[in-house]
Amino acid sequence: MGGNVIKIPTSAKIRAARKHAGLTQAQAAALVHLGAQSRWAEYENGTRTIDLARWELFLIKSQRT
Repeated sequence: MGGNVIKIPTSAKIRAARKHAGLTQAQAAALVHLGAQSRWAEYENGTRTIDLARWELFLIKSQRT
């Protein structure tokens, strides 16, 4: 997988990446197969940690790798 190591992002980084991709929380949630926008909101407000697989999927699908 090369030298690119994915790390758990901060809530601010998650929010910034979503906004940079031009997505709403609901769109970001749907992009990574979350059932509810509220889960994505939890990632952004820091009450829940996003798992690395879901974060990597978001980066790939939002073209931000």
